[in-house]
Amino acid sequence: MKTDLAVLWSAVKELHPGYGLYCPTDSIERSYNELSSSLKDSMYEGEFINRIYPFLCNLGCGHTQLKHSVSYQPPTGVKTSHLPFEVLVRHHRAWVTTRKTTQLATGDEIISINDAPASAIIQKGFSLYCGDGHVESFKELYLSEYDGFDDACGMLYKWSAPYRVVVRTNRGVLKTVVLGTAEVSPVDNAVYIDKYANWVKAKADGDLALYFAKDNTALFEVKGLEYADTIAYGEFFDQIAKKGSKNLILDIRHNGGGDIRIVTRLLSYLADAPFSIIKDLRSRLPDPSVNGQTAFFDPERTESFKGSCIPGRKIDNWWHMDVMPSIGHPYGPNPMASSGRFTGNLFVLIDGATFSSTALFTVALKAQRKKVVFIGRETAGTEEGCNGFTIQHLTLPKSGIVVDFPWLRVISMADSPTGGRGFMPEYPVDYTPEDIVNGNDPDITKALEVMRTLPARQQEDSGN
Repeated sequence: MKTDLAVLWSAVKELHPGYGLYCPTDSIERSYNELSSSLKDSMYEGEFINRIYPFLCNLGCGHTQLKHSVSYQPPTGVKTSHLPFEVLVRHHRAWVTTRKTTQLATGDEIISINDAPASAIIQKGFSLYCGDGHVESFKELYLSEYDGFDDACGMLYKWSAPYRVVVRTNRGVLKTVVLGTAEVSPVDNAVYIDKYANWVKAKADGDLALYFAKDNTALFEVKGLEYADTIAYGEFFDQIAKKGSKNLILDIRHNGGGDIRIVTRLLSYLADAPFSIIKDLRSRLPDPSVNGQTAFFDPERTESFKGSCIPGRKIDNWWHMDVMPSIGHPYGPNPMASSGRFTGNLFVLIDGATFSSTALFTVALKAQRKKVVFIGRETAGTEEGCNGFTIQHLTLPKSGIVVDFPWLRVISMADSPTGGRGFMPEYPVDYTPEDIVNGNDPDITKALEVMRTLPARQQEDSGN
């Protein structure tokens, strides 16, 4: 384990673009030394991964993640205990959403579990997965939707049932309950809300879906980025144009990104003029494919990098990267779409899973379109950019654990970004536990509300 950690540390110091960006290098080194010194006993691979993550989190890079070795097999005979409820994490607090026990109610706030404050559990849970900069919206979503809160209790605190839980009810009453494992199936008496009840579904294709309201307001969901989407965009936007829609809600929540050429195509239907998707690509080395850890990086990905990027000039302490024509023109100018371009009022829904190239798209859209409003929560990707474009695989030699390892720093189109923070919506929206259980969508509700006030807002903007 110490050998593996030393290989990872050498690679981080030499070429990781997040090294020293959000956390001082001496603090990262101290974290490494503490971790290395703590490795005194054998452990399962999963536990070793959990021990590495807090160290990697110092890089502030959501593209740097750990994967089990190819030969990994879960340990046998190890019982896993799970909390009999799910949570919504927000602002370092947690509330019960779906429950599998009659002793709790949706909306109960978790004050502590086994005498550990909920805020401490949340803070520990934040170290289970890497995120960009100092963004917490993604970490909150990870704890809430992907069982991260449950993982923190089981994998970090190593708790098992029964759990001693202190909650504050909706009426403000503190109560203590002792919970076993799940008693029953989910017991919430939810009144499920069909958020599309007043919409007509016009078209669907993979992760894309198009809806129209009675007034021809369009709602375009883009939940993923696939190569075939570039063709589908034309069909969807042509249909929006034929309907004469003056208002469009673009839903890019939970879109974790993909090939930057795909979001470039999407932006071509929305930008006001020929545009760029990013400002620059930079590396800490003149050529990152030539490094001291070459033997541990995936050679196929190295060759792919050489076929897409060309080392360029030095800028301060970084090296600029040019790109091959096959990658497109990320620095621009890129042409606008020849047909179907939307020029009406645009409302973009974003959240803590709007990440990577989709977060870069969000910033580029803001910089190169006037009639656009953003609604939701801080994006997972930082406003200033991210580490990525090319993601290598670093295989640790002893354990075989694979590290997703970016080689380049991607500079966004933001003029004055707030360092380490995601792109902030003009209209922040917080979900309630009841929203989660009932399937309510306050982001869409807010978009329609802002839409109704649009004429007054436009008059204010024009000084009338």
